[in-house]
Formats: sequence, C-alpha cells, structure tokens
Amino acid sequence: MNKIKPEEFKKLSLVQRYKLLQERGNFIASRQLGGHLCHLFAIDGFYVEMYKVIGMNQVQWIEVVKNDRTLDSYLDNF
Repeated sequence: MNKIKPEEFKKLSLVQRYKLLQERGNFIASRQLGGHLCHLFAIDGFYVEMYKVIGMNQVQWIEVVKNDRTLDSYLDNF
C-alpha cells in the first residue's frame, strides 16, 4: 500500500478521507472544541483531525493538521 502525502489527502472527498482513516489511521487523542469532539490521528507521517458534532455520530469534516499549536492543544489530555 503506497503512502499518501498530505497534499493528496486534502484532495480526497470527506468519505474517502474517512475510509482511509478507518483503514490506516492511528488514533492518538481527543479534545472538545466548541460544539465538536475532535479526534487526532496519525497517518503516513502526518496528523489529521476528525471533527464530529457532539451528541451526534456525524463527521462534519476531516482536515490535515497545519501547525504545532493544534497538536499542543491535545497535550492537556495526557
């Protein structure tokens, strides 16, 4: 299975991103941000956040983590 690069991941649809995370993503941590529960995953050498609406099992979006401040926000959960 070929590694995917962040630029390629960004071009995928939400459904494709979700399926790829299910298949190859490694869950790291969760945090709450406003009305969302955010889940951090590592995949092929980069990090991705999945945003779910709190109280619903609905993925609203999945994005590549752009900066270290986002990663630092998960440190409170360790």
